[in-house]
Amino acid sequence: MMAMKMINQAHARKGIIKSFTSYCGGLPSPEAANNPLGYKFSWNPAGAIRAGRNPATYKYCGEIMHVDGDDLYDSATRFRIPDLPAFALECLPNRNSLVYGDFYGIGHEASTIFRGTLRYEGFGEIMACLAKIGLFNTEPHPNLKEGKTLTFGSFLDELLKINSENTAETVRDENEMIERLITLGACKERTCAVKTVKTIRFLGLHEQIEIPVSCQSAFDITCLRMEERLAYVEKEQDMVLLHHEVEIEFPDGRPTEKHQASLLEFGRIKNGKTTTAMAVTVGIPAAIGALLLLQNKIKTKGVLRPLEPEVYMPALDILEAYGFKLSEKME
Repeated sequence: MMAMKMINQAHARKGIIKSFTSYCGGLPSPEAANNPLGYKFSWNPAGAIRAGRNPATYKYCGEIMHVDGDDLYDSATRFRIPDLPAFALECLPNRNSLVYGDFYGIGHEASTIFRGTLRYEGFGEIMACLAKIGLFNTEPHPNLKEGKTLTFGSFLDELLKINSENTAETVRDENEMIERLITLGACKERTCAVKTVKTIRFLGLHEQIEIPVSCQSAFDITCLRMEERLAYVEKEQDMVLLHHEVEIEFPDGRPTEKHQASLLEFGRIKNGKTTTAMAVTVGIPAAIGALLLLQNKIKTKGVLRPLEPEVYMPALDILEAYGFKLSEKME
């Protein structure tokens, strides 16, 4: 809704959208980002991990760019929001950005159309390394499928191609694991290997604890450990950060303008109960849509996206009245 408002206002002033970029992330609040990944799950990790393996397409300076799903984590780039300099972020391309050119009516005029997912800096390189050693493989693993008794540590040794015949040898210290990741080519730099090993150990993937029989693949094992170790605890807050940038050119020679709009929302704690920022930012707009329909303030019939002023203008006003902090600026 914020994006459509900015675009329609530009068109009303006879402007042409040269570039549209949009970034959004559901993240732990800074104080809750207390693990090597800087990330936590409020739901089953499987969906989030699969989403991070989807291919992406976007337009950059007139050229259509494609990122293969296997390369998505490696494509993460450093990202900063000038008005929120304390957040050390990175951005990953989010699926097919080109469809938003059609939704917003700018596909024919914008030379750049990009939607990205925000994570804290360092997330992508760690996840890429975990993927390269096979921890996201979804195929049933022969040893797990056959019902053999394996520990997390012995399974990790197998992925790292470490041969060990007794339990004691599977307990590897950090330096050994770091060197192994570098030798396998999973991490190009030692700093990345160090972060990845800290993540592996934080998740308990090196522990001599028996793997549950419900786990049939490396992906199952990773999801299980992430669900156990990367969950929010009581009174921890999540965070939703949304940032749009629209660059506008004017055929009559007026200076190019760059407009920005941001939303930063934290989970809310009331009477000892936490409502996540993700739940609020998804649920409240849907409720507002229902309210506007009940009040007969939306005259257009049929299934609608909130891309028309009769929907997004009152909806944005209600969101601000409800306490959402929507900020806009122009450079």
